[in-house]
Amino acid sequence: MRKSMVMVLALAMVLALTACGGQTSSSATTAAAAVSSEAESSGERAVLRVAMSADYAPFDWLQGDDSNGAYLTTNGSYMNGYDVLMAQKIADALDMDLEITQVEWDGLILSITTGKVDCAIAGMSITSERAQSVDFSDPYYNADIVAVVAEDGAYANVQNLTDFEGATLTSSLNTVWYDVLDQVTDYATKAAALDTFAAMVSAINSGKADGFTCDYPSAKSILMTNPNLKIIDFEGGTGFEVSNEETDLGIPTQKGNTELVEKINAVLATISQEERDAMMDQAVASQPASQE
Repeated sequence: MRKSMVMVLALAMVLALTACGGQTSSSATTAAAAVSSEAESSGERAVLRVAMSADYAPFDWLQGDDSNGAYLTTNGSYMNGYDVLMAQKIADALDMDLEITQVEWDGLILSITTGKVDCAIAGMSITSERAQSVDFSDPYYNADIVAVVAEDGAYANVQNLTDFEGATLTSSLNTVWYDVLDQVTDYATKAAALDTFAAMVSAINSGKADGFTCDYPSAKSILMTNPNLKIIDFEGGTGFEVSNEETDLGIPTQKGNTELVEKINAVLATISQEERDAMMDQAVASQPASQE
């Protein structure tokens, strides 16, 4: 991302204030506004280039028009969801233009490391393995891992992982949801990973799988169009053992781009949990019925 020297100096002042400690959300907003003001006076307006996979409702999805505030991507299609709302909020706070590019999930990190985009906002867990290739922001969402099963099936009343004895479970490849299924392989079958939520729903409906794992927001979204399914959140029981790596979602940036990470973190610090929950509720409600 191109920056003028004025913006760099202004950002240095912001970071110096942050380093002093005790900065409130209000002062963080003021600091971000100072950077924006300097950007305007320089005659330049920076662009925040963000990659999203668009296959992870309610975090991001594609739709045919601009309804419900959908954003036109560089690929020529409209995208919407929690990640789009978050990207717009960050860009607005930094007084930057937003540019969203659709990238396949497996290519997100490569798009960052090669400089095609500045960051990705795509429901990506902050894992130590990924952190070897990219730098992450602070968490922008925490997503508990749940299971989805048939409402009238043999596993509808599961409370503990051991209640899945004899079950066949699946999830998406290269996700922590699929990795946690290693915890049930002593008494259940970890089936081959599937590509999409639609494929996972179909696997349950056809009897090829008894359930799949995903995060809670995705499960809520899926049930909107699949009322025959049920969420197992293990409340009051024993569910998957997960660390913050499995549930904290961060915004990856190019390795060493501390400037952008600090700017994003300054904005995230001003967004309350209540506001994040409201944004997620808005995304779930805006999701087209065709999305699964």
